[in-house]
Parts: sequence; structure tokens; C-alpha cells
Amino acid sequence: MFGWFRRKSEGQQPRIEIGSSAARIPTVKFDVSRVTNAVRREIQKCVAEIEGTTSSQREAIYDAALRSASAGRDLHTLYAALMELGIDGMSRTKASAIATHINNKATSLMDKARQQSLGIEYAKWLYSGAPCMVNPKKPSPEDIERDVAHKSADGQQYKISEGMFLNGKWTRPGNEDGCRCVSRSIVPGFD
Repeated sequence: MFGWFRRKSEGQQPRIEIGSSAARIPTVKFDVSRVTNAVRREIQKCVAEIEGTTSSQREAIYDAALRSASAGRDLHTLYAALMELGIDGMSRTKASAIATHINNKATSLMDKARQQSLGIEYAKWLYSGAPCMVNPKKPSPEDIERDVAHKSADGQQYKISEGMFLNGKWTRPGNEDGCRCVSRSIVPGFD
């Protein structure tokens, strides 16, 4: 390990032989069929909620959001499209939040469909440790309430087809604005 740093500092490049494990870059293949009609409808709904956009801008955002979800949650694709469209009041922070929100919703639905297709009925709610808030620096009362509920749900089991009942509504990890939670499938016979 230290030899590589020494060669780099001396202006030498480390030798990588073709076929060596160091030359192979791991890649993740995403199954585009996971972007179901339900996911497309959810993306369409999220795009329609973006204020101050024209119909042609919404169409471009929808296309970028589909590419983003189809690429396995490529947030930059959607973020870049939002920034390039010249939408009034679209800041970098807002574009980032929109890209994250739309991809969180899509990922939540894709995870649910994948779990159900595998016959998995239950999952465990996992709180990420990061606050489930839209704006952690200036949390609203709703943000605080959501974060407290999601933190208390950590480790609890829920039925995948229903979700978990928190704050008077059914939800799933990553489905609400600002939520950074995830789930872990519960497979009978495996701990």
C-alpha cells in the first residue's frame, strides 16, 4: 500500500496489469423493468407538483426523472435538467431537493415491488441516523414530528403491502419528504 504512495509522490504511476483485479472496476447493472407503471405515475405526480413550471418544462423534467430512475437513481441527471431549464426561482438547493424527492419516491416503490415479487411479506424499518427533515437547519414542526416518529420506528417490523402507520398515515421508508430511512427485508428462516 505505501509503495503506491511513494511511487505517486516520485512521479511514477503504479503498474496495473490487464486482467488484474485492480484493473477491473466494479459496476452495478440496473434492471430497467423495475420502473413500472406505478413508478411512472408517481414520478408524473411529483413533477406536476413542481411550482412555476410550464407544460413543456414538466415534460422535460419527467423525461429526465425517468432517465434518472432508470439509471438506478442517478440524481445528477435530474438535477442538471432542472438547472438547465431556466425555471424561475430554481436554486441549486431546490433542484437538489426535487431530484432527491422524486428518486426517493421512485426507489421506495421499486423496492416494494421487488420485495413483493420475491414473496417477501415483511421488512424492518431502519432509521438512517440522519434527521428525516426537509431542512434540518430550520426544521418545521412537521419535520420534527416526522423525525421523532421515524426514529421511534427504527427496528420495527411492518407489512410491505401496507407500510407502517406513523403520524396518522401509512408510509414507507424514503417515501416522505426529507426521509432518509431504508428497509431491510425479513426473509423467514434467515436472521
